[in-house]
Amino acid sequence: MAVSAEPSIELDEGLHQRIARLARQRPDAPAVIAPQRRLSYGELDATADAWAAGLTAAGVGPGDQVPIILPREADLVIALLAVLKAGAAYALLDPAWPAARLREVTAMLDAPLVIASAEVDGLDLPVWTSPAPQVAAPPEFRPAELRGDAPCCVFFTSGTTGRPKGVLTPHRATARLFRPGSFLPFDEHTVIPLAAPVPWDAFSLELWGALLNGGTSVIVDGPYLNADGLRAGIERHGVTTAWLTSSLFNMVVDEDVDAFRGLRHLMIGGERLSPTHVERFLRRHPDIVLLNGYGPVESTVFATTHRIVPSDVDRPDGIPLGRPVPGTEVHVLDGDRPCAPGEIGEVCVTGAGLGLRYLGDEQLTASSFVTVRIDGRDVRAYRTGDLGTVDGNGLLHFRGRADRQVKVRGHRVEPAEIERRVEELLPVRSCRVVVDRTGTEPRLIACCVPHRAGDPLTGARSTLGEVLPGYQLPAQVVAVDAFPTTAQGKLDERALLAGSAGTAHHVPQGDTAAAAGDASTALVAGIFAEVLGRSGVPVEVPLTDLGGTSLDLGRVCARLAARLGRPVPLARLVADPTARAVAAWIDAGPPAGDDDAAEPRDVGVVPLTPIQLIYLTRHLLDPADLTSHCLVTWVVDGPLDHAALVTALAAVHARHEPLRAAYLSDPRPVARVLDIDPPPLETLPAQPSVEAAVAALRTLFSAELLIEEGDVWRAGVVEAGDVSVFGCVVHHIAFDGWSESVFARDLATAYNAARRGTALPDSPAPPSLARSHRDYLARVAASSVDEHRDRLRAELNGVPALQWPGDQPASGRSALGLVEVPIEPRVVAAVDASARAARVSRFAALLHHYVTALAEITGQDDFAVGIPVAQRHGPGSELAVGCHIALLCLRHRGTAPADGPAALRATADRFTEAFAAQDVPFQDILILNEPPGRQRPPLFQTMFAVQNNAPAILELDGARTTFVRQPYLDVPLDLHAELWPRADGGYRMTVFFRRDVVAESTARQLAECIGARLARTA
Repeated sequence: MAVSAEPSIELDEGLHQRIARLARQRPDAPAVIAPQRRLSYGELDATADAWAAGLTAAGVGPGDQVPIILPREADLVIALLAVLKAGAAYALLDPAWPAARLREVTAMLDAPLVIASAEVDGLDLPVWTSPAPQVAAPPEFRPAELRGDAPCCVFFTSGTTGRPKGVLTPHRATARLFRPGSFLPFDEHTVIPLAAPVPWDAFSLELWGALLNGGTSVIVDGPYLNADGLRAGIERHGVTTAWLTSSLFNMVVDEDVDAFRGLRHLMIGGERLSPTHVERFLRRHPDIVLLNGYGPVESTVFATTHRIVPSDVDRPDGIPLGRPVPGTEVHVLDGDRPCAPGEIGEVCVTGAGLGLRYLGDEQLTASSFVTVRIDGRDVRAYRTGDLGTVDGNGLLHFRGRADRQVKVRGHRVEPAEIERRVEELLPVRSCRVVVDRTGTEPRLIACCVPHRAGDPLTGARSTLGEVLPGYQLPAQVVAVDAFPTTAQGKLDERALLAGSAGTAHHVPQGDTAAAAGDASTALVAGIFAEVLGRSGVPVEVPLTDLGGTSLDLGRVCARLAARLGRPVPLARLVADPTARAVAAWIDAGPPAGDDDAAEPRDVGVVPLTPIQLIYLTRHLLDPADLTSHCLVTWVVDGPLDHAALVTALAAVHARHEPLRAAYLSDPRPVARVLDIDPPPLETLPAQPSVEAAVAALRTLFSAELLIEEGDVWRAGVVEAGDVSVFGCVVHHIAFDGWSESVFARDLATAYNAARRGTALPDSPAPPSLARSHRDYLARVAASSVDEHRDRLRAELNGVPALQWPGDQPASGRSALGLVEVPIEPRVVAAVDASARAARVSRFAALLHHYVTALAEITGQDDFAVGIPVAQRHGPGSELAVGCHIALLCLRHRGTAPADGPAALRATADRFTEAFAAQDVPFQDILILNEPPGRQRPPLFQTMFAVQNNAPAILELDGARTTFVRQPYLDVPLDLHAELWPRADGGYRMTVFFRRDVVAESTARQLAECIGARLARTA
């Protein structure tokens, strides 16, 4: 049998030729997923052939640059591919651009026609519309065969002359990014949202990053990718990789950091990164590869990338830009002289990614794309205007601009272009544009000296909006008497910005939320005001007219979704961003059949999830069982106000329905929300040490929890000298690892409010039990459970029991044993390197070493391992205390090599299959493995977990607190291994084992074997 390798991406061919090959090899593979349409590779290629034949007949051919004015949809992808097949280059233009802007750029293209769905106001070009879907290309049509240096696409960017610049780039410039061994593993499993503005080179990153290796492009219906869109893409389409500008990344981290859960890779950039936001992301999602991407459009998408690690956020000079991408070299030059390491110079880019020229501007092309002599050879380079240094490790660092250029929401903006337009369009003598960086994103302020003194320039923004695209439109147009200067006679931008800050932004008048008199309008208007940082807003005025940006719309969506318990489409706010209109949409309720319909918050009885059913069954069979007791404990150094603590416990009890519910069989398993008092704060006798106090709490928390009566949790405090030890026990049926940080945050908020004598601050409410269960059911309905159930039943049938070697285990009732092994940061770094080489996640690499060590210690090549995974996918789920987890069952068969990339990928593939089946109830497959003889846990006897939950930080006024990670009281399986993150980037590995089943020598041997295997990677 002959095996043919997948052809690699060639740099000396057209992008469309690569797509045609993929269509022949994998015609049914999904290429494009749009809200109302799906295209396989075969359908995409054939339809593009038909369109290309029509374009060729209309006169399009090599040397042409064809404008495409279509919304971000499937037809847009077909159209640009058709232009390439016709031998021409495409230019994607934003339909939302003002007519004057469209006329200007189409004139620069000198195009024979424009591709659009209808006539475009003000354009004299013939409009070419798509043929009927069933039309096929005539037999005689042959797509153009192009070389890699042929023109491919035109990107328009801001120019200093007052006119936009059109950068013409070749096919090879895009293709170089997505070859094997590039900065990310782009392959047939890659699924990327297509959400960037269509004229931007990031659109190429998203589109071709998916398509050039057989992946899938998921088109986002909205102006940009917000948290709801990202979460929906991950859940519905398996999105693996995404791109966000720095501003948009910051917004999602602020508003809904759990929206990233399920991603494998996230690329960010376009502006300087915020270390604070990066740190929060890495702490919450350590297994997601976070990549900083840098590159001007003249070098096509990225020139350098850098995988961000936790230590990067502490660099005093900011997060590095990284190292060159394939086919690219980056040099830091002082004129034509290469700079020494650490010396600041201009960043210059060479290689296959460079643009061919600027349209219609030979002089600018000659000054920007220059020939420099480097290492004894003459090379063509682009002078970026960015200042940078290269450190001793070869990492590029940003050091500012050599000119005034700024980035706004990832768009390159030349203030000079805006100034020239303002002076052309408004009655002003001169204009200077300054940048206000005090808010969540940069704001452009146009400061103008009017022709007539005292002219307020009313209506200036409306006039400019007829010519300038949204990202260039100043947030304010301010009239000034004169421009302040420095002692050297130069413009004093700081003084000008300070003066404009004192000029109030004009807010149109109208009814306030209070005057409107209804709750929904008051809710929306309150969120508008919250986002804008104001005390109130008129309800009939669009958020954008109140000074809000497009990202502010996204913040409103995220906060509304959290308050309402269901997604709020970004497109809804974009269509009519007034508080009155959004409130009307809320009051109308979702359309019939809308899966996002909100449940009433006070539904008394809710069915249990499969994992909760397991916990309930275990409790009913043995009420004294301690395996579901979750402990949280803090040492409090400083005065602890017991009265405030009691008030805080009551507030948390009232806020989280799972903590005040009864879990019972009624006769079906349900949770019944109760109106019951919170547990009392039990004060235990003082102890001589912290250790003794912790032991006293463990004794208190070892008592039975009567969950069928609503006795779900308890709290206690012990004095130990100058400190107090405070803790709680919560039954696992109402709690999980993520809940620890939520519980701590809410408890601290309520405690501090009680001490200060103030009301609890307004905050989004967590979803009710009913809403959480509804979100779970929606997820199950979309996850092909029947298909995965059948596969799991076949996969897990007859899993043999693990036979533990070693000394005879202790007899009698189980006593829990514990072995701990440290994993140093350098070992973790080495594991990451091996994972990257194998194109798998850190977790998959760690899991591989666990199962391989288990096989080595037991001598078995067939067994199963349990893996807990979080299931917090619904709106607001990150705010909830509750049990939102599932258990995966991974069957390990020793059919792969013990080590190396192939072995890691084999384990990763098995985990991916298990992860895809996470919504299959365990009860559906447990019957396969009724254990013969001695009673062992069905399916698997061991569990492996890598903990990545946020730390449980209890910030109490007037005291310092330290979280104490207590050992489990008991575990349900024979052996339970976990990796807990350390502050230095390493791990603490804990191996809990039941002494009546596993000998201590065996548990220690397994822990040491895992540690040794991991250490060998370093």
